[in-house]
Amino acid sequence: MKQIQWFPGHMAKARRQIEEKLPIIDIVFELLDARIPESSRNPLLGEIIKNKPRILILNKADLADEKETKKWIDKYESQGFECVSSNSLTGNVYQDVYKKTQFLLKGLKEKEASKGMQDRPFRAMVIGIPNVGKSQFINNMAGKNKVKTGNIPGITKSQTFIKTKGDLLLLDNPGVLWPKFDDERTAFNLAVIGSIKDDILPLDEVAIYGINFLKRHYPGRMDERYGSQFSEMENPIRIMDEIGERRGCKLSGGLIDYDRVITLFLYDLRNSKLGRITFENAEDV
Repeated sequence: MKQIQWFPGHMAKARRQIEEKLPIIDIVFELLDARIPESSRNPLLGEIIKNKPRILILNKADLADEKETKKWIDKYESQGFECVSSNSLTGNVYQDVYKKTQFLLKGLKEKEASKGMQDRPFRAMVIGIPNVGKSQFINNMAGKNKVKTGNIPGITKSQTFIKTKGDLLLLDNPGVLWPKFDDERTAFNLAVIGSIKDDILPLDEVAIYGINFLKRHYPGRMDERYGSQFSEMENPIRIMDEIGERRGCKLSGGLIDYDRVITLFLYDLRNSKLGRITFENAEDV
């Protein structure tokens, strides 16, 4: 596969901002997309964060295969990470995150107390790739009354923190991708859930990737959604033809409008119309 490269200026700036803010941060909340946990982990962030305490948040868990999410949490915890699964839209993840934060920062709290320092809120940085749900996560953590504060002793006033329901302050950051992809599966995993712009990869190839994945790992899902025996069809183009027929995606003259079929299929795939799907198996990665 040809390397897919991009590094927009705003993402380079976001990386610099993270590096500049880290010295005042106590802990990092790294959000992953539960549908593609490993593909949505930016390898550059590990280089930037280094030894800073970190919690992995498998976000959008309501869109992912529940059994696979459990396997991913077990895998990451076996590697020494603290993990939480989250549905930022409707779930209440605050207590789980807060409890793990207190556990990881217990030593820091005791060290500051031994020096006679006043008890203070912990400062957490929220990071992740674009479209992983950082704003929704922050809103969930902060509750209805989101209070922004920048005038905190020892903190540059330009830093804007959001107060949560307890003694925890959150600092948001723009989504950061890495400069290039060498691995085809990573690129297509990001594309199929809409984490990268739709003009990065050919959408027909992205749709075919999604169709083939469903046929292998979730047979019957397309049958249920579109009302045909897709599991018996080998050719993904034939499947697109059938979807086009079933959903009336036609051009003048009765030809299949593949652009409409692709748009329809990817919308359904990205919005759980085809059920809860995880595109990476923890045992294989």
